[in-house]
Amino acid sequence: ALVVNASELAQKVVPAILNPERTRESLRASLEPIFKKYPLDNPEGLLAQRAGCDRPSIVAFALCVGTELSLEATNALLAADRFGSGRLTVGHLQEIAEVFFEGASLVGPASPLRRSRLVDVAEGNPFAARPVVVASTVMWALTGDVHQDPDLPPSSQLMVAEEGKGVHSSILVSGPDPTRRRDLALAWLPLRASLVVKDPSTTDHWSACIREATIANSNLLIELEEGLSEEGIRALSDAVHLPMAILSEAPLDIDSIPTRSWTELTTTNQMASSEEVRDAIEQEIENPLTFDQLRRLKATIPLVDGDVPRAFRRLADQRLFTFGTRISPERSWEDLIIPDLQLTELRDLANRFRYSEHVRQNSKAGRFVPAGILALLAGGSGTGKTLAAEILAHDLNLELVKIDLSALVSKYIGETEKNLDQVFEAAAVGGALLLFDEGDAIFGQRSAVNDARDRYANMEVSYLLQRVETFSGFVLITTNLAGNVDDAFRRRLQIMIELPEPDQTARRAIWSLHLGENECAPEVDVDELAKLELTGGQIRNVAVSAAILAAATASLIELDDIQLALKRELRQQGRLADSLRL
Repeated sequence: ALVVNASELAQKVVPAILNPERTRESLRASLEPIFKKYPLDNPEGLLAQRAGCDRPSIVAFALCVGTELSLEATNALLAADRFGSGRLTVGHLQEIAEVFFEGASLVGPASPLRRSRLVDVAEGNPFAARPVVVASTVMWALTGDVHQDPDLPPSSQLMVAEEGKGVHSSILVSGPDPTRRRDLALAWLPLRASLVVKDPSTTDHWSACIREATIANSNLLIELEEGLSEEGIRALSDAVHLPMAILSEAPLDIDSIPTRSWTELTTTNQMASSEEVRDAIEQEIENPLTFDQLRRLKATIPLVDGDVPRAFRRLADQRLFTFGTRISPERSWEDLIIPDLQLTELRDLANRFRYSEHVRQNSKAGRFVPAGILALLAGGSGTGKTLAAEILAHDLNLELVKIDLSALVSKYIGETEKNLDQVFEAAAVGGALLLFDEGDAIFGQRSAVNDARDRYANMEVSYLLQRVETFSGFVLITTNLAGNVDDAFRRRLQIMIELPEPDQTARRAIWSLHLGENECAPEVDVDELAKLELTGGQIRNVAVSAAILAAATASLIELDDIQLALKRELRQQGRLADSLRL
Protein backbone atom coordinates (compact mmCIF):
# COMPACT_ATOMS: atom_id res chain seq x y z
CA ALA A 1 0.00 0.00 0.00
CA LEU A 2 1.17 3.54 -0.79
CA VAL A 3 2.42 5.38 2.29
CA VAL A 4 1.04 8.92 2.09
CA ASN A 5 1.67 10.53 5.49
CA ALA A 6 4.17 10.65 8.32
CA SER A 7 2.28 8.39 10.72
CA GLU A 8 2.01 5.63 8.12
CA LEU A 9 5.69 6.05 7.30
CA ALA A 10 6.69 5.62 10.96
CA GLN A 11 4.44 2.60 11.39
CA LYS A 12 6.17 0.89 8.44
CA VAL A 13 9.76 1.94 9.11
CA VAL A 14 10.12 1.70 12.91
CA PRO A 15 9.28 -2.05 13.18
CA ALA A 16 11.62 -2.80 10.29
CA ILE A 17 14.47 -0.92 12.00
CA LEU A 18 13.85 -2.63 15.32
CA ASN A 19 13.53 -6.16 13.83
CA PRO A 20 16.52 -8.07 15.32
CA GLU A 21 16.56 -10.55 12.42
CA ARG A 22 16.72 -8.05 9.63
CA THR A 23 19.83 -7.61 7.51
CA ARG A 24 21.11 -4.65 5.56
CA GLU A 25 19.82 -6.19 2.34
CA SER A 26 16.39 -7.09 3.73
CA LEU A 27 16.01 -3.58 5.20
CA ARG A 28 16.82 -2.04 1.83
CA ALA A 29 14.44 -4.37 0.03
CA SER A 30 11.53 -3.63 2.36
CA LEU A 31 11.94 0.14 2.73
CA GLU A 32 13.53 1.43 -0.49
CA PRO A 33 10.21 1.39 -2.44
CA ILE A 34 8.54 3.35 0.38
CA PHE A 35 11.27 5.99 0.49
CA LYS A 36 11.31 6.40 -3.28
CA LYS A 37 7.55 6.82 -3.53
CA TYR A 38 6.97 8.86 -0.39
CA PRO A 39 5.16 12.06 -1.53
CA LEU A 40 6.79 15.43 -0.99
CA ASP A 41 3.64 17.57 -1.26
CA ASN A 42 2.13 16.76 2.13
CA PRO A 43 2.47 19.27 5.06
CA GLU A 44 5.71 17.87 6.48
CA GLY A 45 7.23 17.57 3.00
CA LEU A 46 6.36 21.15 2.09
CA LEU A 47 7.71 22.44 5.41
CA ALA A 48 11.00 20.58 4.99
CA GLN A 49 11.33 21.93 1.46
CA ARG A 50 11.01 25.49 2.81
CA ALA A 51 13.97 24.70 5.04
CA GLY A 52 16.02 23.77 1.99
CA CYS A 53 15.87 19.98 2.47
CA ASP A 54 16.49 17.44 -0.29
CA ARG A 55 14.53 14.14 -0.56
CA PRO A 56 16.64 12.21 2.03
CA SER A 57 16.23 14.98 4.62
CA ILE A 58 12.51 15.32 3.84
CA VAL A 59 11.99 11.60 4.41
CA ALA A 60 14.02 11.70 7.61
CA PHE A 61 11.95 14.66 8.85
CA ALA A 62 8.70 12.89 7.95
CA LEU A 63 9.87 9.80 9.81
CA CYS A 64 10.67 11.82 12.96
CA VAL A 65 7.33 13.61 12.76
CA GLY A 66 5.50 10.32 12.23
CA THR A 67 7.19 8.78 15.25
CA GLU A 68 6.00 11.70 17.38
CA LEU A 69 2.44 11.30 16.02
CA SER A 70 2.14 7.51 16.09
CA LEU A 71 1.57 5.80 19.44
CA GLU A 72 2.31 2.48 17.73
CA ALA A 73 5.79 3.63 16.67
CA THR A 74 6.44 5.30 20.02
CA ASN A 75 5.46 2.18 21.97
CA ALA A 76 7.67 0.02 19.75
CA LEU A 77 10.68 2.25 20.49
CA LEU A 78 9.93 2.27 24.22
CA ALA A 79 9.62 -1.53 24.27
CA ALA A 80 12.95 -1.90 22.49
CA ASP A 81 14.69 0.31 25.07
CA ARG A 82 12.85 0.91 28.32
CA PHE A 83 15.28 3.71 29.17
CA GLY A 84 14.72 5.37 25.80
CA SER A 85 12.65 8.42 24.91
CA GLY A 86 10.24 6.78 22.48
CA ARG A 87 11.89 8.74 19.69
CA LEU A 88 14.20 7.86 16.85
CA THR A 89 17.87 8.39 17.67
CA VAL A 90 20.88 9.64 15.79
CA GLY A 91 21.94 6.00 15.44
CA HIS A 92 18.64 4.97 13.85
CA LEU A 93 18.77 7.77 11.29
CA GLN A 94 22.43 7.20 10.59
CA GLU A 95 21.77 3.52 9.89
CA ILE A 96 18.97 4.44 7.48
CA ALA A 97 21.22 6.99 5.82
CA GLU A 98 24.01 4.46 5.30
CA VAL A 99 21.62 1.90 3.79
CA PHE A 100 19.59 4.19 1.56
CA PHE A 101 21.30 7.57 1.20
CA GLU A 102 24.98 6.76 0.89
CA GLY A 103 25.88 7.72 4.43
CA ALA A 104 24.61 11.32 4.36
CA SER A 105 24.18 12.93 7.80
CA LEU A 106 20.49 13.75 8.05
CA VAL A 107 20.45 15.56 11.41
CA GLY A 108 24.01 16.83 11.80
CA PRO A 109 24.66 20.47 12.82
CA ALA A 110 25.05 21.46 9.15
CA SER A 111 21.86 19.74 7.99
CA PRO A 112 18.92 21.92 6.83
CA LEU A 113 16.71 20.35 9.50
CA ARG A 114 19.01 21.55 12.28
CA ARG A 115 19.87 24.91 10.69
CA SER A 116 16.18 25.73 10.33
CA ARG A 117 15.56 24.68 13.96
CA LEU A 118 12.84 22.20 12.92
CA VAL A 119 14.57 19.42 14.86
CA ASP A 120 17.20 19.22 17.56
CA VAL A 121 19.36 16.45 18.97
CA ALA A 122 19.11 15.96 22.72
CA GLU A 123 22.38 15.83 24.64
CA GLY A 124 23.34 13.51 27.49
CA ASN A 125 23.32 10.06 25.89
CA PRO A 126 26.05 8.33 23.92
CA PHE A 127 26.10 9.69 20.38
CA ALA A 128 24.09 6.93 18.68
CA ALA A 129 21.49 6.94 21.49
CA ARG A 130 20.76 10.69 21.38
CA PRO A 131 17.06 11.26 20.59
CA VAL A 132 16.08 13.39 17.60
CA VAL A 133 13.40 15.82 18.82
CA VAL A 134 10.98 17.63 16.53
CA ALA A 135 10.27 21.09 17.99
CA SER A 136 6.93 21.23 19.78
CA THR A 137 5.81 24.26 17.77
CA VAL A 138 6.48 22.35 14.55
CA MET A 139 4.29 19.47 15.71
CA TRP A 140 1.45 21.81 16.65
CA ALA A 141 1.72 23.60 13.31
CA LEU A 142 1.57 20.31 11.39
CA THR A 143 -1.55 19.33 13.32
CA GLY A 144 -3.30 22.58 12.44
CA ASP A 145 -2.56 24.94 15.37
CA VAL A 146 -1.54 28.38 14.10
CA HIS A 147 -0.39 30.00 17.37
CA GLN A 148 3.03 31.62 17.25
CA ASP A 149 6.00 30.01 18.91
CA PRO A 150 5.90 30.91 22.64
CA ASP A 151 9.69 31.39 22.63
CA LEU A 152 9.47 34.37 20.27
CA PRO A 153 10.47 37.74 21.77
CA PRO A 154 7.53 39.84 23.03
CA SER A 155 5.68 41.94 20.43
CA SER A 156 6.73 39.70 17.51
CA GLN A 157 4.14 39.78 14.74
CA LEU A 158 3.47 38.34 11.33
CA MET A 159 2.78 41.10 8.81
CA VAL A 160 1.42 40.65 5.30
CA ALA A 161 2.21 43.17 2.57
CA GLU A 162 0.08 43.67 -0.52
CA GLU A 163 2.82 42.11 -2.57
CA GLY A 164 6.54 41.48 -2.39
CA LYS A 165 8.80 42.89 -5.07
CA GLY A 166 11.10 39.87 -5.06
CA VAL A 167 14.16 42.06 -5.55
CA HIS A 168 16.44 41.26 -2.60
CA SER A 169 16.59 38.31 -0.22
CA SER A 170 19.16 39.82 2.18
CA ILE A 171 18.94 43.52 3.06
CA LEU A 172 20.26 45.88 5.72
CA VAL A 173 18.06 48.90 6.38
CA SER A 174 19.15 51.90 8.44
CA GLY A 175 17.57 55.26 9.21
CA PRO A 176 16.13 57.27 12.09
CA ASP A 177 12.47 56.24 11.84
CA PRO A 178 11.60 52.60 12.73
CA THR A 179 8.33 52.55 10.76
CA ARG A 180 9.98 53.85 7.60
CA ARG A 181 12.71 51.21 8.00
CA ARG A 182 10.11 48.47 8.34
CA ASP A 183 8.03 49.67 5.38
CA LEU A 184 11.10 49.84 3.16
CA ALA A 185 12.11 46.28 4.09
CA LEU A 186 8.60 44.93 3.53
CA ALA A 187 8.54 46.50 0.08
CA TRP A 188 11.85 45.02 -1.08
CA LEU A 189 11.75 41.47 0.28
CA PRO A 190 10.37 38.72 -1.99
CA LEU A 191 7.64 37.10 0.14
CA ARG A 192 4.33 38.71 1.07
CA ALA A 193 4.43 37.53 4.70
CA SER A 194 7.12 38.78 7.08
CA LEU A 195 7.83 37.79 10.67
CA VAL A 196 8.86 41.02 12.44
CA VAL A 197 10.90 40.46 15.60
CA LYS A 198 12.37 43.10 17.90
CA ASP A 199 15.69 42.58 19.68
CA PRO A 200 16.04 38.80 20.05
CA SER A 201 18.45 38.27 22.95
CA THR A 202 18.51 34.59 23.89
CA THR A 203 19.23 31.32 22.11
CA ASP A 204 15.55 30.40 22.44
CA HIS A 205 14.55 33.74 20.87
CA TRP A 206 16.77 33.21 17.84
CA SER A 207 15.72 29.58 17.36
CA ALA A 208 12.04 30.53 17.57
CA CYS A 209 12.53 33.36 15.01
CA ILE A 210 14.07 31.03 12.43
CA ARG A 211 11.63 28.20 13.10
CA GLU A 212 8.52 30.40 13.01
CA ALA A 213 9.55 32.15 9.79
CA THR A 214 10.15 28.73 8.21
CA ILE A 215 6.74 27.44 9.33
CA ALA A 216 4.99 30.62 8.13
CA ASN A 217 6.90 30.66 4.82
CA SER A 218 7.78 34.27 5.51
CA ASN A 219 10.61 36.77 5.37
CA LEU A 220 12.40 37.40 8.66
CA LEU A 221 12.74 41.05 9.79
CA ILE A 222 15.00 41.66 12.79
CA GLU A 223 14.66 45.10 14.40
CA LEU A 224 17.70 45.99 16.52
CA GLU A 225 18.25 48.64 19.16
CA GLU A 226 21.92 47.68 19.40
CA GLY A 227 24.14 45.56 17.15
CA LEU A 228 23.90 41.81 16.59
CA SER A 229 25.17 39.54 19.35
CA GLU A 230 27.45 36.60 18.60
CA GLU A 231 24.49 34.30 19.15
CA GLY A 232 22.48 36.32 16.61
CA ILE A 233 25.26 36.18 14.03
CA ARG A 234 25.49 32.39 14.37
CA ALA A 235 21.72 31.92 14.17
CA LEU A 236 21.23 34.13 11.10
CA SER A 237 24.23 32.50 9.41
CA ASP A 238 22.39 29.18 9.76
CA ALA A 239 19.17 30.54 8.27
CA VAL A 240 20.39 30.48 4.67
CA HIS A 241 16.93 29.42 3.45
CA LEU A 242 15.15 32.54 4.74
CA PRO A 243 14.85 35.94 3.01
CA MET A 244 15.75 38.41 5.76
CA ALA A 245 16.26 42.03 6.67
CA ILE A 246 18.17 43.51 9.60
CA LEU A 247 16.88 46.93 10.64
CA SER A 248 18.78 49.42 12.80
CA GLU A 249 18.98 53.17 13.33
CA ALA A 250 22.68 53.36 12.43
CA PRO A 251 24.40 51.21 9.81
CA LEU A 252 25.77 48.00 11.32
CA ASP A 253 29.50 47.32 11.55
CA ILE A 254 30.41 45.22 8.52
CA ASP A 255 32.26 42.75 10.78
CA SER A 256 29.18 42.14 12.94
CA ILE A 257 26.78 40.78 10.32
CA PRO A 258 26.41 37.23 8.95
CA THR A 259 28.19 36.38 5.72
CA ARG A 260 25.60 36.78 2.97
CA SER A 261 25.17 38.79 -0.20
CA TRP A 262 23.65 41.86 1.46
CA THR A 263 22.04 44.91 -0.10
CA GLU A 264 22.10 48.03 2.06
CA LEU A 265 19.21 50.52 1.99
CA THR A 266 18.71 53.81 3.84
CA THR A 267 15.37 55.43 4.61
CA THR A 268 14.56 58.94 3.46
CA ASN A 269 13.07 61.93 5.30
CA GLN A 270 12.27 61.19 8.93
CA MET A 271 9.26 63.50 9.32
CA ALA A 272 5.83 62.63 7.96
CA SER A 273 4.68 64.92 5.15
CA SER A 274 1.34 66.73 5.29
CA GLU A 275 0.06 64.35 2.59
CA GLU A 276 1.05 61.31 4.66
CA VAL A 277 -0.67 62.79 7.70
CA ARG A 278 -3.89 63.43 5.78
CA ASP A 279 -3.82 59.92 4.32
CA ALA A 280 -3.34 58.40 7.77
CA ILE A 281 -5.79 60.35 9.94
CA GLU A 282 -7.82 62.33 7.38
CA GLN A 283 -7.03 65.71 8.88
CA GLU A 284 -4.18 68.18 9.24
CA ILE A 285 -2.28 68.71 12.48
CA GLU A 286 0.13 71.36 13.69
CA ASN A 287 2.61 69.15 15.51
CA PRO A 288 5.45 67.76 13.39
CA LEU A 289 5.53 63.95 13.55
CA THR A 290 7.92 61.25 12.54
CA PHE A 291 6.39 58.50 10.45
CA ASP A 292 6.61 56.13 13.42
CA GLN A 293 4.77 58.61 15.64
CA LEU A 294 2.12 58.99 12.95
CA ARG A 295 1.64 55.21 12.83
CA ARG A 296 1.14 55.03 16.58
CA LEU A 297 -1.17 58.05 16.53
CA LYS A 298 -3.34 56.42 13.88
CA ALA A 299 -3.57 53.25 15.99
CA THR A 300 -4.48 55.30 19.08
CA ILE A 301 -7.30 57.40 17.58
CA PRO A 302 -9.90 54.57 17.53
CA LEU A 303 -9.22 53.92 21.23
CA VAL A 304 -10.35 57.45 22.14
CA ASP A 305 -13.44 57.67 19.91
CA GLY A 306 -11.69 59.69 17.23
CA ASP A 307 -10.58 62.49 19.59
CA VAL A 308 -7.25 63.46 17.98
CA PRO A 309 -6.04 65.85 20.73
CA ARG A 310 -6.78 63.18 23.32
CA ALA A 311 -4.93 60.62 21.19
CA PHE A 312 -1.92 62.96 21.15
CA ARG A 313 -1.98 63.18 24.96
CA ARG A 314 -2.39 59.43 25.37
CA LEU A 315 0.48 58.75 23.01
CA ALA A 316 2.75 61.10 24.92
CA ASP A 317 1.66 59.80 28.32
CA GLN A 318 2.74 56.25 27.50
CA ARG A 319 6.36 57.31 27.95
CA LEU A 320 6.13 60.51 29.96
CA PHE A 321 4.34 58.93 32.91
CA THR A 322 7.57 57.11 33.75
CA PHE A 323 9.62 60.28 33.97
CA GLY A 324 7.21 63.05 34.80
CA THR A 325 3.73 64.34 35.53
CA ARG A 326 1.35 65.85 33.02
CA ILE A 327 -0.45 68.95 34.27
CA SER A 328 -3.45 70.43 32.49
CA PRO A 329 -2.68 74.16 32.82
CA GLU A 330 -5.49 76.40 34.08
CA ARG A 331 -3.73 79.56 35.29
CA SER A 332 -3.76 82.75 33.20
CA TRP A 333 -1.67 85.90 33.08
CA GLU A 334 -3.88 87.54 35.74
CA ASP A 335 -2.64 84.98 38.28
CA LEU A 336 1.02 86.02 37.94
CA ILE A 337 2.18 89.00 40.00
CA ILE A 338 5.69 89.95 38.88
CA PRO A 339 7.37 93.20 37.74
CA ASP A 340 6.33 94.58 34.35
CA LEU A 341 9.77 93.90 32.83
CA GLN A 342 9.68 90.18 33.58
CA LEU A 343 6.01 89.95 32.59
CA THR A 344 6.81 91.49 29.21
CA GLU A 345 9.70 89.08 28.74
CA LEU A 346 7.42 86.11 29.46
CA ARG A 347 4.82 87.33 26.96
CA ASP A 348 7.57 87.80 24.39
CA LEU A 349 8.71 84.23 25.11
CA ALA A 350 5.21 82.96 24.37
CA ASN A 351 5.14 84.93 21.10
CA ARG A 352 8.56 83.58 20.15
CA PHE A 353 7.12 80.06 20.23
CA ARG A 354 3.79 81.08 18.68
CA TYR A 355 5.26 82.84 15.63
CA SER A 356 8.61 81.09 15.09
CA GLU A 357 7.25 78.80 12.35
CA HIS A 358 5.73 81.79 10.54
CA VAL A 359 9.08 83.58 10.63
CA ARG A 360 10.93 80.47 9.43
CA GLN A 361 8.69 80.20 6.40
CA ASN A 362 8.14 83.84 5.51
CA SER A 363 11.16 85.85 6.64
CA LYS A 364 14.69 86.04 5.33
CA ALA A 365 15.79 85.76 8.97
CA GLY A 366 13.84 82.51 9.29
CA ARG A 367 16.82 80.33 8.47
CA PHE A 368 18.40 81.44 11.75
CA VAL A 369 15.36 80.61 13.89
CA PRO A 370 16.03 77.43 15.93
CA ALA A 371 13.75 74.42 15.74
CA GLY A 372 12.33 74.91 19.23
CA ILE A 373 12.37 77.14 22.27
CA LEU A 374 14.87 76.74 25.10
CA ALA A 375 14.43 79.14 28.01
CA LEU A 376 15.50 79.45 31.61
CA LEU A 377 13.57 80.83 34.57
CA ALA A 378 15.77 81.70 37.53
CA GLY A 379 14.74 82.84 40.96
CA GLY A 380 14.39 81.86 44.57
CA SER A 381 11.92 79.30 45.81
CA GLY A 382 8.35 80.59 45.66
CA THR A 383 8.97 83.43 43.20
CA GLY A 384 6.56 81.99 40.60
CA LYS A 385 8.72 79.94 38.25
CA THR A 386 6.43 76.90 38.08
CA LEU A 387 3.38 79.15 37.95
CA ALA A 388 4.93 81.04 35.01
CA ALA A 389 5.51 77.73 33.21
CA GLU A 390 1.86 76.75 33.70
CA ILE A 391 0.69 80.13 32.40
CA LEU A 392 2.90 79.86 29.32
CA ALA A 393 1.52 76.38 28.57
CA HIS A 394 -2.07 77.60 29.05
CA ASP A 395 -1.50 80.62 26.81
CA LEU A 396 0.01 78.43 24.05
CA ASN A 397 -2.57 75.64 24.44
CA LEU A 398 0.13 73.10 25.34
CA GLU A 399 0.22 70.35 27.89
CA LEU A 400 2.66 71.00 30.74
CA VAL A 401 4.90 68.03 31.58
CA LYS A 402 6.96 68.38 34.74
CA ILE A 403 9.96 66.06 34.47
CA ASP A 404 11.09 64.10 37.51
CA LEU A 405 14.86 64.33 37.32
CA SER A 406 15.34 61.59 39.92
CA ALA A 407 13.60 59.14 37.57
CA LEU A 408 15.32 60.50 34.48
CA VAL A 409 18.93 60.39 35.62
CA SER A 410 20.31 56.87 35.94
CA LYS A 411 23.49 55.60 37.55
CA TYR A 412 23.87 53.12 34.69
CA ILE A 413 25.95 54.26 31.74
CA GLY A 414 23.82 55.01 28.71
CA GLU A 415 20.45 54.83 30.49
CA THR A 416 20.08 58.59 31.00
CA GLU A 417 20.44 59.22 27.26
CA LYS A 418 17.80 56.57 26.49
CA ASN A 419 15.46 58.13 29.02
CA LEU A 420 16.00 61.58 27.52
CA ASP A 421 15.24 60.28 24.04
CA GLN A 422 11.93 58.86 25.25
CA VAL A 423 10.99 62.11 26.96
CA PHE A 424 11.76 64.34 23.98
CA GLU A 425 10.12 61.99 21.47
CA ALA A 426 6.97 61.71 23.56
CA ALA A 427 6.82 65.47 24.13
CA ALA A 428 7.18 66.10 20.39
CA VAL A 429 4.17 63.87 19.72
CA GLY A 430 1.95 65.33 22.39
CA GLY A 431 2.70 69.00 21.83
CA ALA A 432 3.87 69.43 25.42
CA LEU A 433 5.90 72.09 27.19
CA LEU A 434 8.71 70.26 29.01
CA LEU A 435 9.47 71.70 32.42
CA PHE A 436 12.75 70.61 34.03
CA ASP A 437 12.08 71.95 37.53
CA GLU A 438 15.25 72.78 39.48
CA GLY A 439 17.12 71.59 36.42
CA ASP A 440 20.58 72.55 37.59
CA ALA A 441 20.82 68.97 38.86
CA ILE A 442 21.45 67.97 35.25
CA PHE A 443 21.99 71.29 33.44
CA GLY A 444 24.45 72.55 36.03
CA GLN A 445 28.13 73.29 35.76
CA ARG A 446 30.12 70.30 34.50
CA SER A 447 32.63 69.01 37.01
CA ALA A 448 36.33 68.43 36.71
CA VAL A 449 37.13 64.95 35.45
CA ASN A 450 38.54 62.97 38.36
CA ASP A 451 37.31 59.50 37.41
CA ALA A 452 35.33 57.58 34.77
CA ARG A 453 31.98 58.52 36.31
CA ASP A 454 32.80 62.26 36.14
CA ARG A 455 33.79 61.85 32.50
CA TYR A 456 30.53 60.11 31.72
CA ALA A 457 28.44 62.60 33.69
CA ASN A 458 29.91 65.36 31.53
CA MET A 459 29.09 63.31 28.42
CA GLU A 460 25.48 63.12 29.62
CA VAL A 461 25.31 66.91 29.89
CA SER A 462 26.82 67.30 26.41
CA TYR A 463 24.35 64.82 24.96
CA LEU A 464 21.49 66.62 26.69
CA LEU A 465 22.59 69.94 25.25
CA GLN A 466 22.62 68.49 21.73
CA ARG A 467 19.23 66.83 22.24
CA VAL A 468 17.62 69.99 23.59
CA GLU A 469 19.04 72.03 20.73
CA THR A 470 17.38 69.82 18.08
CA PHE A 471 14.04 69.50 19.90
CA SER A 472 11.27 71.23 17.95
CA GLY A 473 9.09 71.94 21.00
CA PHE A 474 9.27 74.12 24.09
CA VAL A 475 11.77 73.34 26.87
CA LEU A 476 11.72 75.40 30.06
CA ILE A 477 14.25 74.95 32.84
CA THR A 478 13.94 76.49 36.28
CA THR A 479 16.77 77.03 38.74
CA ASN A 480 17.13 78.70 42.09
CA LEU A 481 20.55 80.10 41.15
CA ALA A 482 21.27 81.34 37.64
CA GLY A 483 25.00 81.07 38.34
CA ASN A 484 24.72 77.27 38.61
CA VAL A 485 23.86 76.83 34.94
CA ASP A 486 26.55 75.39 32.65
CA ASP A 487 28.12 78.01 30.36
CA ALA A 488 27.68 75.89 27.22
CA PHE A 489 24.02 75.48 28.08
CA ARG A 490 23.62 79.20 28.77
CA ARG A 491 24.89 79.99 25.25
CA ARG A 492 22.11 77.85 23.76
CA LEU A 493 19.33 79.68 25.60
CA GLN A 494 17.00 81.85 23.57
CA ILE A 495 16.06 83.75 26.70
CA MET A 496 16.78 83.77 30.42
CA ILE A 497 14.36 85.48 32.79
CA GLU A 498 15.16 86.06 36.46
CA LEU A 499 12.14 86.40 38.72
CA PRO A 500 12.83 88.56 41.80
CA GLU A 501 11.25 88.14 45.20
CA PRO A 502 8.15 90.35 45.41
CA ASP A 503 8.36 93.82 46.90
CA GLN A 504 5.69 95.19 49.24
CA THR A 505 3.44 96.36 46.42
CA ALA A 506 3.64 92.97 44.72
CA ARG A 507 3.02 91.18 48.02
CA ARG A 508 -0.14 93.21 48.58
CA ALA A 509 -1.40 92.24 45.12
CA ILE A 510 -0.62 88.55 45.80
CA TRP A 511 -2.46 88.64 49.16
CA SER A 512 -5.44 90.27 47.45
CA LEU A 513 -5.36 87.60 44.76
CA HIS A 514 -5.66 84.83 47.37
CA LEU A 515 -7.88 86.44 50.02
CA GLY A 516 -11.26 87.80 48.98
CA GLU A 517 -12.65 90.83 50.91
CA ASN A 518 -15.80 88.93 51.87
CA GLU A 519 -13.78 85.99 53.22
CA CYS A 520 -11.85 87.85 55.89
CA ALA A 521 -12.74 89.31 59.25
CA PRO A 522 -12.51 93.14 59.55
CA GLU A 523 -9.22 92.99 61.53
CA VAL A 524 -7.40 91.34 58.57
CA ASP A 525 -5.52 94.19 56.91
CA VAL A 526 -3.96 93.30 53.56
CA ASP A 527 -1.65 96.32 53.77
CA GLU A 528 -0.23 95.00 57.03
CA LEU A 529 0.11 91.49 55.62
CA ALA A 530 2.07 92.91 52.69
CA LYS A 531 4.78 94.10 55.08
CA LEU A 532 5.71 90.48 55.82
CA GLU A 533 8.72 89.50 53.71
CA LEU A 534 7.28 86.40 52.09
CA THR A 535 7.54 84.96 48.61
CA GLY A 536 4.52 84.47 46.42
CA GLY A 537 4.57 80.73 47.08
CA GLN A 538 4.64 81.26 50.84
CA ILE A 539 1.75 83.74 50.67
CA ARG A 540 -0.27 81.19 48.71
CA ASN A 541 0.45 78.46 51.25
CA VAL A 542 -0.48 80.69 54.22
CA ALA A 543 -3.70 81.81 52.52
CA VAL A 544 -4.74 78.23 51.73
CA SER A 545 -4.00 77.02 55.28
CA ALA A 546 -5.87 79.95 56.83
CA ALA A 547 -8.88 79.35 54.59
CA ILE A 548 -8.99 75.70 55.68
CA LEU A 549 -8.76 76.68 59.36
CA ALA A 550 -11.67 79.07 58.88
CA ALA A 551 -13.73 76.50 56.98
CA ALA A 552 -13.32 74.03 59.87
CA THR A 553 -15.11 76.49 62.18
CA ALA A 554 -17.51 77.81 59.52
CA SER A 555 -16.31 81.35 60.11
CA LEU A 556 -14.51 84.13 58.29
CA ILE A 557 -10.73 84.07 58.02
CA GLU A 558 -9.48 85.72 61.17
CA LEU A 559 -6.11 87.17 62.02
CA ASP A 560 -5.43 84.24 64.37
CA ASP A 561 -5.96 81.82 61.45
CA ILE A 562 -3.41 83.68 59.37
CA GLN A 563 -0.99 83.87 62.32
CA LEU A 564 -1.21 80.09 62.91
CA ALA A 565 -0.86 79.33 59.20
CA LEU A 566 2.15 81.66 59.03
CA LYS A 567 3.89 79.89 61.94
CA ARG A 568 3.36 76.52 60.31
CA GLU A 569 4.72 77.76 56.99
CA LEU A 570 7.82 79.29 58.55
CA ARG A 571 8.46 76.18 60.62
CA GLN A 572 8.20 74.06 57.48
CA GLN A 573 10.68 76.36 55.75
CA GLY A 574 13.12 76.01 58.64
CA ARG A 575 12.66 79.59 59.81
CA LEU A 576 11.92 80.72 63.36
CA ALA A 577 8.22 81.16 63.94
CA ASP A 578 8.82 84.54 65.61
CA SER A 579 10.98 85.89 62.80
CA LEU A 580 7.89 87.45 61.25
CA ARG A 581 5.05 88.79 63.34
CA LEU A 582 1.77 90.39 62.43
